[in-house]
Amino acid sequence: MITVLNWLLAHWYVFFWLFAFGVFEGVRDFIFGVARTIGSIGDRRHKRRMKELRAQERIARAGREAGTAVLPKPGPCVHRNVVPVVSKAEEVVAWLCRSCEARLPAEWAVREEDL
Repeated sequence: MITVLNWLLAHWYVFFWLFAFGVFEGVRDFIFGVARTIGSIGDRRHKRRMKELRAQERIARAGREAGTAVLPKPGPCVHRNVVPVVSKAEEVVAWLCRSCEARLPAEWAVREEDL
């Protein structure tokens, strides 16, 4: 038994070449898969970055198109509980905060949840 193990240890390269040339296909596929993955890391990084840039461009374009809308664009607001003050001409004249009773200008942008 020791003789067989010594022979296997002395001829380890034979098994390596058998694995590499497809005698054991699972191991060969694993080795080639790892090499392919290592070789294509830069390609995937470039594709992912290009997708991010395209998404940012679509968001910016949608933001420009939404900027032409009639309603004011919702933005950050310290006053969370606000109500519009509407004139007889159906125009927003001001905003009132229910929490602190502050009077806010008509251009005041509120969050979408408050509308």
